Amino acid sequence: MKWKMIMTAIAATAFLCAPALAGSLGVYGSYWNSDQADNSAGGGGRIGFSFVKFLELDFHGTYYSSFTTDVNGQAVDVKAKPVDAGLRVNFLPSFPFTPYVGAGVTRYFLDSDQGSIDDKNGIYGQAGIELGSAASRFFVEALWRKMETHVSLASFDRNAKFDGIAANAGLVWRWGR
Repeated sequence: MKWKMIMTAIAATAFLCAPALAGSLGVYGSYWNSDQADNSAGGGGRIGFSFVKFLELDFHGTYYSSFTTDVNGQAVDVKAKPVDAGLRVNFLPSFPFTPYVGAGVTRYFLDSDQGSIDDKNGIYGQAGIELGSAASRFFVEALWRKMETHVSLASFDRNAKFDGIAANAGLVWRWGR
């Protein structure tokens, strides 16, 4: 049900941003190493809309299938689906090598195999590079994520920080540059 809501929001955003006439669409593999949970690998997609050559409105959606955090000695498996929205500054956008930096907000949709965990908002910062032709490129980026949540297991409660570094690598296709 949540994925339908997310996809509707992405479709509405794409429709409203259509006047930008320039943008990108990509897929990637991801790795997230958080503070108070094990690391996890996942995958995702991104879409961006360029308003001027160097400024892009950027959306990411990633799925991490297995974080494990500890609640009073009990291992709790957590699935995380962060949905990011932010602004990105592209340096040298017309060149085959394009470095970029960005920042934004994230909504974390969290699920646990036992007990309960709260969905939360957070922030992120990113830096990366794109390499390739004008239409298709390979990209590598690093993100710093900041998020705190509340985990409940029977009568035990714990606040958990999932702050940490994430890395994405994948392909992006661009149009309208």
